[in-house]
Amino acid sequence: MSRFSYIAIQRTGERTSGMLRSTSKREVVAKLLELGYHPVVVEAENQQKKDAKESVRSFLGRVKTSDLAVFTRQFAALLKAGLPIMAALETLQRQSTNRYLARTIEDVRASLAQDAPSLADAFAEHPKIFNPVYCGLVRSGEEGGRLIEVLNNLSVHLARMAKLRGQVLGAFVYPIFLLLMGITAVFILMAFVIPKFQKLFTSFGQQLPTPTRFLIAVSDFLSQWWWVVALLLVMFGGMVFASLKKQAIRSKTDALILKLPLFGPMVLKVEAARIARTLGALLKGGVRIVEALNITARTIRNSHIRETFGPMGQAVSTGNELGLAMEQAGVYPPLMVNLIRTGEETGELPEMLEELASIYDDEAERAVNGAVKLLEPVLIVAMGLVIAGIVAAVMLPIFKASAIVS
Repeated sequence: MSRFSYIAIQRTGERTSGMLRSTSKREVVAKLLELGYHPVVVEAENQQKKDAKESVRSFLGRVKTSDLAVFTRQFAALLKAGLPIMAALETLQRQSTNRYLARTIEDVRASLAQDAPSLADAFAEHPKIFNPVYCGLVRSGEEGGRLIEVLNNLSVHLARMAKLRGQVLGAFVYPIFLLLMGITAVFILMAFVIPKFQKLFTSFGQQLPTPTRFLIAVSDFLSQWWWVVALLLVMFGGMVFASLKKQAIRSKTDALILKLPLFGPMVLKVEAARIARTLGALLKGGVRIVEALNITARTIRNSHIRETFGPMGQAVSTGNELGLAMEQAGVYPPLMVNLIRTGEETGELPEMLEELASIYDDEAERAVNGAVKLLEPVLIVAMGLVIAGIVAAVMLPIFKASAIVS
């Protein structure tokens, strides 16, 4: 069925608009007439316009995972207090301080009021906010009559995912700041400071040392052709970005990242925590394991790990154990494989996955902190050596001139 937008005149003479899902434009007109509306405009929804609308909204503001966790927890509380879904959504829309989220809740309410078969379907129309995990859990909660319980579990899941993401991003803020400051300092020295010394060096009337001549040549090039350097860097970045869009190249790159010392284990532990927490939440919410694996695969950042979910899903669907399928994939840590096997044997797989998620949350935090502790001194030493080299190249002709005068 397609979605149609309409503008109509009510019996009172007031103008109204909205969306309806139907098989044809004629059927939409018939539905509006049944409601006592006089159709003015009825047209099929343009997916490109819808995507553009979503892109503009996401540009003007975004919904953080922590914001979504708060929304979900409050939604569950209002439903538990006895409010109908529509009334609860209206309350959350009015009190939301995030305009993007408020407008999205408004759209969800409109879809439910008009043609959305379920709450999960209404959420699924906004994938930039409500990802497949969210929609899958809400759907299982609706079908099983456990929506409030599922929403509470989902809010906890989102809060923990937000915490893990915050730990990873927060740990790398200072190293990135150091790198940017170092690059800026070198650029200022080369583009503005060195040219002022060049006149002094020329007045010596002596042949300059090789390091100094090289430094002046680089400085002259950056002063005159900095825009060429900037353009080349942008082009290189665009080429790398475009290459990573190709699945084959992205998969090989992600596989190489997993083999890197220090950073490879860090990425693996972060992904293991995400997989365990997401899969555990889906299974606990009543989603069948094959569907849960398919949904979990869409949340994984590393494409090499994501590709293992296809064979694992096929193996599980034919009756094989998940633990065995993960072991055969050859990517996952032994601890993860063994605990999942134990969970399957004891019939407590969701609980074991939650335990695994807690373990790998701690492991990922330690791995990130270890990588940062190594990265910070390396960056400081590297920037120090570069700046020391520039200073040495500047001072060499001055020392040489002083020696001649003496």
